[in-house]
Amino acid sequence: MKQDVFIDTLRQELGGLPKAAIDEIVADYREYIGDALAAGRHEEEVIAALGDPAKLARELKAQASYKQWEAQRSFGNLMRVVASVAGLGLLQLFLLGPFLLYLLMLTAGYIVSGALTVAGLVAVIALGSHHLLGTDLNLKPGSDAKTKADLVGDLHTGFSGLQVLDKRFVLRLNNGARVDLVTNAGPIELKRSAQGHFVMEIPDAAARKLLTQNADGSFSIDRDVVNALDFRDTVDGRLSLARSGEHKQELRWSIAGKDGSRVSFVQDANGDTQHLSVHDNSDNSHVSIGNDEIAVDDGNDHIHISGLGGKSLESIALRYAFVALPIGLLGLLLCIWLTRITWRALARFTQRQIDALSTSFGHTSAR
Repeated sequence: MKQDVFIDTLRQELGGLPKAAIDEIVADYREYIGDALAAGRHEEEVIAALGDPAKLARELKAQASYKQWEAQRSFGNLMRVVASVAGLGLLQLFLLGPFLLYLLMLTAGYIVSGALTVAGLVAVIALGSHHLLGTDLNLKPGSDAKTKADLVGDLHTGFSGLQVLDKRFVLRLNNGARVDLVTNAGPIELKRSAQGHFVMEIPDAAARKLLTQNADGSFSIDRDVVNALDFRDTVDGRLSLARSGEHKQELRWSIAGKDGSRVSFVQDANGDTQHLSVHDNSDNSHVSIGNDEIAVDDGNDHIHISGLGGKSLESIALRYAFVALPIGLLGLLLCIWLTRITWRALARFTQRQIDALSTSFGHTSAR
């Protein structure tokens, strides 16, 4: 190989380095070759001693990357040195794969540990403020800012024909709707035909006194005197409730939509929801909460969580927050420790490789 071909190939293979650095390297090698020729050596012999210009360019790139890392010891510069050194031999390429996988796992460790730390810290601060400052976060099912006596008050079921307002059932009948009630004083039947004609059937006068007609055309009745209710509506579907439990203090609700979806729940004397069941007919999914367990079934996957021990969601969340926070902090400390070890090991590895590379250049001292 002639000098001009060697220099042109070397310049082309050095692409990626700054132009000034390429010009300096090319000038260095021209000077070396010129000195060798002046000393009486043959041109082909000198070029052959220098080796393959492509391999030489990779070695020079590795040295240039190492000098850049020495000037500015950042993780990105170190990785460029490692990639440059790894490209010099097949064995080092085999080692690069597991190393990159290790870096990927280390990065994932940082992400997971950081997420656990942040989530745990936020939860501890938010939930801890409830206990320290008395802030009500309303995490317990069925609770709100009202007193226990008021919890049996407002209830919005999503069924437009019936609401529970101020401890009374408020009934609004659309055309084609019908309501059957069983009260302490006797049965009550209210219905409105599709044409809007209204019919009220109350056999007992005592039961008639329990029902109040409001100015807007709706009817209301004290919820405590109602033992059972069945409301059928052409718009919303069907809603029914019945008293159960000791002293009939519980209300069992059942709401069925026109599409076949169903919601049922049990409400105790304090207004707390003890059991909730939701079935969505559109995707055949089902959610059940109660009896110290949670079950979710979407037709394909099933999730079942049990053993809640009757604790509120707040106490459960606080417990998991106290678990997530130390795990996240320990994970971050472990990742930082591994990063420091990795940094030192990479620095030593690249130092040895570059030193070995420098000594392999027979013409280094001549330059």
